[in-house]
Amino acid sequence: MTTAGMRTAGESNFATHPFLASREQVQASAVGSIGLDAELLDLDAPEALAALIRRAAGFAAPCAPKTLRENTLRALRGVTIPAVRDAEAAGERWSELRDRLDEAVESLISYGDLLELPSQEDELGRLLYLAPPSFVRVSARAFFLIGGRPDAVDILPSELRSRVEHVSHTRRLIENDDEGLDDRLLGYGLIEVPSRLWLTPPRVESPDMALQRAASLLVSRPTRGEVAGLEILDGTQSPTYYRGRWRSPHRDSGRFIARREQSYGADLWSYVELRDGAVTHLVDLPTDTRTPDACGCDEAWQLQMAIDATNGRPQRFRLRTAPPNGTTIVDFFLPIPRWARRKFDALGEKVTPVKCLLSYKFAHAIADVAIECVTGELWLSESSAPKT
Repeated sequence: MTTAGMRTAGESNFATHPFLASREQVQASAVGSIGLDAELLDLDAPEALAALIRRAAGFAAPCAPKTLRENTLRALRGVTIPAVRDAEAAGERWSELRDRLDEAVESLISYGDLLELPSQEDELGRLLYLAPPSFVRVSARAFFLIGGRPDAVDILPSELRSRVEHVSHTRRLIENDDEGLDDRLLGYGLIEVPSRLWLTPPRVESPDMALQRAASLLVSRPTRGEVAGLEILDGTQSPTYYRGRWRSPHRDSGRFIARREQSYGADLWSYVELRDGAVTHLVDLPTDTRTPDACGCDEAWQLQMAIDATNGRPQRFRLRTAPPNGTTIVDFFLPIPRWARRKFDALGEKVTPVKCLLSYKFAHAIADVAIECVTGELWLSESSAPKT
């Protein structure tokens, strides 16, 4: 019997067997079980996917990102995607969901729910850990919730759980008058994360200062011999097409952000100096390890922003106005560091990108604050392309 036939039979049987649930009822029950409102959200909404991944991490972490994606994918088989991937349409649905889950995992890493840390066994590379239950005060009355407990046990009482606002991958609590919400959260065992650590860049400096600091580290790390699997980020290519900037070195000379293979785990991020295509100096990133979850990609992306800015080819962002409330959408064409994404999570809301890599929506009244960060701390320039 075909999958379609099985669905038809199931739907027909439900009319005479009230103890069988329809797909819609299963979705509603699943949405409610992860603390969301089934009348407002479907199981494939960004809020639901983030909650499912957090729950998967509660059981599987520490693990690789792929493990969280595949565990969540299996939970959704036959509910939001076909149970069997045996047709072109089914394959497209599976691929689309895989991409969305990968993006959701990355968002949770940036937000702080998932910590990317070195494995105790070197051959496993870096693994994802579920952050301990924590909170950060992002404004006078707004708190963000981070992390969770193993086995997906909720640490908050039902009264507070009902007040949690789920916005994309973030969880927010608004303090009532004279409530002392921070003391309440501490009393329930949550850890307070200082906002200055969660929201601010590692350093406040100019692009020139960032490059000088990196150069001083690089000159102290001479390297001889071939570096296997090396790719460099070509700063002469368009700053609006990230994938197109990566290539193998030829007879290049200069300093470049690079990635190189390792036997196990993800590729390593590096800053290299080349002479006629050969590596003469190399330093692995991150060089700033003051925080345990410091990540090479964040330092690499920030350093490439400095390279582009000083070369007179700054990376670009685009502004759009979204009806009907006149909100401002900022589009990014290249990746941005996690601290910046956390700040934009606090100021606005991540939305579906349109012909770009990443987009955030901000209320008109605070859009200027976000744009100041984009131009002053990330050194980006507004795209000259027409606004849409």
